[in-house]
Formats: sequence, C-alpha cells, structure tokens
Amino acid sequence: MEARQDHIDEVDHVQPISVSTSTDTGYCHSSRSEYRRDCREIYEKCDNFEGRSGTYMIQPSGSPEPFQVYCNNSIDGGSWTVIQRRLDGSVDFYRTWNEYKQGFGFPERDFWLGNDKLSLLTNQKDYELRIDMNNHEGVSYVVKYSLFRVSDEWSKYKLILGDYLPESTAERDSLSYHSNMAFSTYDRDNDLNGGNCPILHGSAWWYNSCDYSDLNADYFAAAGADQSIEWTGLPGGGYNLKFVEMKVRAL
Repeated sequence: MEARQDHIDEVDHVQPISVSTSTDTGYCHSSRSEYRRDCREIYEKCDNFEGRSGTYMIQPSGSPEPFQVYCNNSIDGGSWTVIQRRLDGSVDFYRTWNEYKQGFGFPERDFWLGNDKLSLLTNQKDYELRIDMNNHEGVSYVVKYSLFRVSDEWSKYKLILGDYLPESTAERDSLSYHSNMAFSTYDRDNDLNGGNCPILHGSAWWYNSCDYSDLNADYFAAAGADQSIEWTGLPGGGYNLKFVEMKVRAL
C-alpha cells in the first residue's frame, strides 16, 4: 500500500480552539542568559516569565539547537511541555519515519514534536505524562503516568512508561500495552504483528500487535473505524476522539 498523498494543507488561517497562542521571544531573561531545558525550568527560573501558556524556545541537554515548544501552564499546576496535539484535523498525521523523526505541524495547533526531540527531552530527567482527551459528545478524560521516556533512533524510539496513576479518569489503562515497543510508521514497521499496523490504522505509534490506543490516527475517520483516534475502554467506545493533548513535566 502506497503512502497517502492527500496531505491536508497546513494553512496559516486555521485558528486553534481553546488553546492560547501567547508567544515569548524564546529567550530566558536570567543572569546566565541561556535557553531553559523544558517548560518547568522556564516556569521556575525565567525572570521574564509571566505564567502564560504559549510557545517558547527550549534546549534540552545534548540538543545541538534550541527548538520551539508549547508550554501549558493553565492546567494541573502548569510547567507542562506539550509533545502532541490533535485539535481540528488541519495537519495530516499519516507520515514517514523521517517526518516523525523531525516533527511536524504547529506547536500551538495540531503537531508532533518529533522523535529526536522527544528522546533528547525525556532522557535528561524523569518526566511524568499527562494526556487530555475529549470525545465528540464533549466528555473529557485525563490519564497520567508516573514516567514517560522515549529512547533514541538506534533503539527505534522505544517507549518506556511508568505506572498508571490513580487520578486518571479513563477507566482503562490503554497505553501500558505499548510500553517497551518500538515506534512504527508505514515505511518502517517495527511492530509485533504479522502485518503492517501503521498501514492498517493509517497512523504511526508504538504498536504492539497492534493497539489499545492510537492517538496519531485519522482525525476524520468514522467512529469505530480502525483508522480513527483511539483509546480503548472509554464509555460508548474509545474511538474518534475530538481533542487530544499529550504533555510531559519534569519530576
């Protein structure tokens, strides 16, 4: 099966829904004058920081260049570095290995941070993971894990996950099935299934054989379809979620 060519245009006129777009200059005004390593350091150490959610520049340990991230400071104590968001379907997530490696989309809208950046970010400290999800009926769910880490490309960006935390509101833990799995895209299939999970689901994820969750699937797929955004075990079916935001915070 060939890669889908009808990528949705990532046009500038698409407006975000309920996501602040405050933008910092990207530089941390401090006595040492350097980029911070994540949103928590910006929150705690930047003299010019005013506690706004928005896009900022960070430079994790080992990163040759700083890069832009979205810091969510309006929820659960703030200091969250957002790594993925599904907001309005304006960005196609059916992408190649190299596209997921580099990242794509817009930090304040639909985007994937990039697997290289994820690896650099989550290996410099221990990070917890929070995922916010809304279904099409407007019901919200939160899931949290005590640890989230992504290995380097040599290890195929393997997912390392901690405990499913009790404050989670989704009845089922649908991500631990994917812990210790390599990342897979349609052009580089590393899953344990005899077929090709990314092609089957029209997505890219830490597939096992294949999934209980898939938050990078087709935003516009029909409810219940294999290609729709999925978190198994939600009331009424865990498919075709309308909003997803994945974010990490240093412990």
